[in-house]
Amino acid sequence: MTLEVEDLHAYYGKSHILHGVALSVGEGEIVSLLGRNGVGRSTTCKAIIGLVPPVGVVRWRGRDIAGMGANLIARQGIGYVPEDRQVFPTLTVRQNLALGLKRANKFGRWNFDD
Repeated sequence: MTLEVEDLHAYYGKSHILHGVALSVGEGEIVSLLGRNGVGRSTTCKAIIGLVPPVGVVRWRGRDIAGMGANLIARQGIGYVPEDRQVFPTLTVRQNLALGLKRANKFGRWNFDD
């Protein structure tokens, strides 16, 4: 498996938000996380990428990444596109997405032709 999450818990202050989430994603696999508002979809993603402190196991390509900084996790190849409006409003959708292409003066692993 490329991404493995086991017994993942996350908290906002004293509020226990995630209760033992487990999932796995294989190479080339597309997975959707579904549920109504407030069930922890965004928090799960944020815990995986280090924006919310995770408690549990998060492995990326066999390497434990739980607790790493979000910047270091992003360098491993995991990204997060927020569902809210945290975009640059004066840029087009394409321009906002293009911001994620650049890394260390090189283009990332994806492009608009994929």
